[in-house]
Amino acid sequence: MALYQGRALRSPARGNGGRGGSKPWLNVLIAMVVMVVLAHVPWRQLRQGFTVVREVRIEGNRGMSDARITELSGIQSGQDLFEVDLARVRQALLLEPRIARAEVSRIGLWGVRLKVVERRGVLAVPHGEPWEIDSSGVIMAPLPGGGLNDLPLLTGASLERQDEGTVVRTVEVERGLEWASTLTAPEHGLGAGVSEIDVTEHGSTTLVLMDGIRVRAGARPLGLREMAALRAVLLDLQQRGTAVDEVDLRFENQVIVRPAATSGGAGPQTRG
Repeated sequence: MALYQGRALRSPARGNGGRGGSKPWLNVLIAMVVMVVLAHVPWRQLRQGFTVVREVRIEGNRGMSDARITELSGIQSGQDLFEVDLARVRQALLLEPRIARAEVSRIGLWGVRLKVVERRGVLAVPHGEPWEIDSSGVIMAPLPGGGLNDLPLLTGASLERQDEGTVVRTVEVERGLEWASTLTAPEHGLGAGVSEIDVTEHGSTTLVLMDGIRVRAGARPLGLREMAALRAVLLDLQQRGTAVDEVDLRFENQVIVRPAATSGGAGPQTRG
């Protein structure tokens, strides 16, 4: 009879106290010790010493300084990067009337990017000193030490009591903005030559050019045909050296030129 030599006859593995056996109680003890040690590590101090704001990168600004935008954001050098609330920083930037849009994001472990889109003034408006108004009707105080970039002055619209950042869409402002958009269009090319847009009169608009010539027109902006006629008349007057006070375009298919008083007292000239 053959003898059975299988594993069933072998000595059973030693219990937990054997040399090769595992010791669950020891593993639990080690885990508890590790947890206690980790709990006492000053993680906050270690993180603050490593992940701190070392760079605030400003992008997209044209008139506003980097220092001003950083001040508005409230971010300070050495601040814990992970304590910077990006949504709150963005909202703080948007409270500045000159900032139309803002994006805030982290750069690696040490930086924050502030990307802004500034509002662009299209008209100067009386407000004690001239303020600016953008194409959407938001009025803005001038930048410290900054000019108004030779913007036409809108007269006939009362804005002196409006606070900075207010959106103004009165009939007069709407008309002024419409004229500003038309004059600066590439196909017209007259914007740089206009110093004032007067919307005082309900049924007509007066443009004051840089050389002092007053252009009388209807309430709404000129069309391509009328604008081309105006440019042709102004160029002809310049080439002739003729001094004029006023060019009147309020009548259909007519351009009335009123010579300056010093030009010999000639009466108005009508051009078809």
